[in-house]
Amino acid sequence: MNAELKQELIDWGVNWEEVKARLVGNEDLVEKFMLKFIDDPSMERLKKGLDNNDPKEAFQGAHALKGVASNLALEGDGFLDQIKEITEILRPERVDNAPQVYEKLRPKYDELIRILSKYK
Repeated sequence: MNAELKQELIDWGVNWEEVKARLVGNEDLVEKFMLKFIDDPSMERLKKGLDNNDPKEAFQGAHALKGVASNLALEGDGFLDQIKEITEILRPERVDNAPQVYEKLRPKYDELIRILSKYK
């Protein structure tokens, strides 16, 4: 496990102990799955659904992103909580204030992608 990446992820807000425990204490496996997050299409699917006023597509992206973010313990600055919130907003297939929540979580997502991209 790259020590600099680990520290940046912790500083970003990854709950390190939780994700490490989930992956049976294997930090190399944590690194592998964190780096795979770069290619996860969920956030773009969420955005596409919102851009097209398609709450069903947006929900599917949000729901998938919630699963990945939960598994990787991506808790930084309420990131996981905001994903849970947007998922529930979209669940009844209505957009409501989902775009406002998306705008709050996108910068934190972009920051994480920038961090991960340095180590890929």
